[in-house]
Amino acid sequence: MKSAIILLLTVFSLNVWAAKSIDSVDGTDVLNGKFLHHETKTATKGTVVVFMSAKCPCSASHEVLLKDMAEQFKDFKFIGVHSNSDENSEVTKQHFSAAALPFPVIQDSKSRLANEFAALKTPHAFVLNPAGEILYQGGVTDSSQGPSAKKHFLKDALDDIEAGKAVRMKEGRAIGCFIQREDA
Repeated sequence: MKSAIILLLTVFSLNVWAAKSIDSVDGTDVLNGKFLHHETKTATKGTVVVFMSAKCPCSASHEVLLKDMAEQFKDFKFIGVHSNSDENSEVTKQHFSAAALPFPVIQDSKSRLANEFAALKTPHAFVLNPAGEILYQGGVTDSSQGPSAKKHFLKDALDDIEAGKAVRMKEGRAIGCFIQREDA
């Protein structure tokens, strides 16, 4: 009986998650201070949103993979999101300046985006189609050390979409540091 209840709650929560639609992502670029507004409908194949940290070693270990994916999957708009309230703006700016990512990283004021996406850790990736539907959410890989991963969840999802297929694995376990949310 207990297992049946847990199964029903899991199915219900997945259906609620699957129905979620996100039309835009916006915030202030951590490097140049300019406001960035991205509407998901403007991305050719989709939008990749990755919650990242300036202090989390797991997040940093995935930056090379994310750079490579941003270069490989040009029909997707990549956006990094920094939500950690325990990382000051100077440390954040220094880290992401040195990381030299080929996509913007925006500051998530009051953890609004982290809450909207229900992001838990860094890195935590989301792939949205142009209609704003979440096609994949979870870890970039199955490892806390990105390059040593056996499974590349995010890349596999992007490969599926590029090939015109449904995403085989819609959710992968996010491994990393918990996002330190700011009280609203």
